[in-house]
Amino acid sequence: MLNTLTGKPLVIDSGNALFRTLGGASDEDKRRASFVLSTMGALGTNVLGVGHRDLSAGPEFLIAEAKKANVQLVSTNLELEGKPAFPKSLVVEKNGVKVAVLSVTGLGPVPGVMGLMGTAQLPALLAELKKLPARDLTIVLCTSGYEEAMALAGSLEASVDFVIQSGEFRGTVPPQKVKDLFLLASGQRGQAVGKLELSLGKTKGAFADLNEAARDQELLTNLETQLKSVDERLKLAKDAEGKKALETLRKDMKARRDEQAKRLTKAVGGRTLKLDWLMLGPDVKDDPALKAEVLKIEPSYEGLH
Repeated sequence: MLNTLTGKPLVIDSGNALFRTLGGASDEDKRRASFVLSTMGALGTNVLGVGHRDLSAGPEFLIAEAKKANVQLVSTNLELEGKPAFPKSLVVEKNGVKVAVLSVTGLGPVPGVMGLMGTAQLPALLAELKKLPARDLTIVLCTSGYEEAMALAGSLEASVDFVIQSGEFRGTVPPQKVKDLFLLASGQRGQAVGKLELSLGKTKGAFADLNEAARDQELLTNLETQLKSVDERLKLAKDAEGKKALETLRKDMKARRDEQAKRLTKAVGGRTLKLDWLMLGPDVKDDPALKAEVLKIEPSYEGLH
């Protein structure tokens, strides 16, 4: 969930959301997938990046159900018989902010779907990025696991702001900076919802993580306190050796303090992000009507939060 400005957030799902297994979807599997997708639509999901586990009933099923749910599909590297299977990119305008969304999934044939294949991710992304119109943000969704998403992020050009990963659960981890962009990992399914708040600031360039900035500020404050202590000790020092050691310590600490201060100034007036996780524990109450519908699909959830 991306909150760019005041108003309704842009809700994005990075994919592999609909089926438990690859290929060979049963009627029961299809009912479950339809319910998940319709609920995503009811919750205001704008875009779904297509992963292999969204295609177990075939692309026609997915396209039809997504249309009913009013959820847009995107895949930059899925091709059906050599042609794009879905829109390769989307530019969504929300609250006056233009956000480009691209998505890649695993390389090779999609199980159970004749002729559907994931092409090489990086060339597909770089080619599509060149075609995009002017926008405020660029997001790449990746359904191939954390390490592959990390490698992909390291190879992307500066025109990408975020890579959002799914397909491997990493829990509620903080954003990982890779060069000038950030990699965001998916949380454990059903346990948390991530909210990313962005400020576009007055300048272009890489985003600064406000949570990291808060930690930097705390460290800066500690360094300044320690410097004051060293200064007091210097005033009281009598012997030359003691003074020399304290002056060396002060020089080192001052350099560290100045470096911390420099890191903090990058966030002032620039583009910033803040990622928060809403943990879906017992204190978050179920919606009774939605829970009743869930139990029709998954009776084994009876008695569970």
